[in-house]
Amino acid sequence: MKIIDEKIYYKMSELVEETGLSNHTISFYSKKGLLPNTYNTSKNMKYYPEITITVLNMIKYFKDNLSFSIDYIKELFDYYNIDFDDRAELILQSIQMISSEIKNPILKKDLNKELLNEAIRLDLLDDKEIYFKTEIEVLRTFEELRAYEISSHLIEEYVQTSKKLALIERKLSSKVLEKTGFLPEVLVLDILNSFKPYIFNRHTIEEFKKEI
Repeated sequence: MKIIDEKIYYKMSELVEETGLSNHTISFYSKKGLLPNTYNTSKNMKYYPEITITVLNMIKYFKDNLSFSIDYIKELFDYYNIDFDDRAELILQSIQMISSEIKNPILKKDLNKELLNEAIRLDLLDDKEIYFKTEIEVLRTFEELRAYEISSHLIEEYVQTSKKLALIERKLSSKVLEKTGFLPEVLVLDILNSFKPYIFNRHTIEEFKKEI
């Protein structure tokens, strides 16, 4: 570890130790443009900024838990214009990457205007010019629900409940931050990707069992 301009930097060997990734793998990610710029000394020694560890942990999580290819991760990083200077913003961007697959883009003008406007009004989707795979799937599900004459009020209740759950998730993360002074990025991703879906779906199954 080295302090440069009051910021923490790591040597390659220290990154290997911290992340469990090999020297070759980290160098490969760097060449793909997935890591922040290094600080090069006059002796041609490379030092990586502290946030590099967070970035490497994110990439590892995406590959191991979500089966994202390196090319797709690079596409995500470019689309979201990854912020290598702000760790909190980087974690938020990683949540966006998990939540919405940036595949099969469709322009707003090519979608059902009335359906899309209603989905935006109910806060199911953001109002923007391009929509991707996951968002289109949400829109299609919403269209099916409307076909069964599911009331907007019930969908609004679903959205409001989701917002309450999001608030609780933030409180969980804040408590960890209070206790440790550090928010593990993998923990945040685990809550989003496995903890929440499993618990939510588990109790959904229990409700359906009551009907049966």
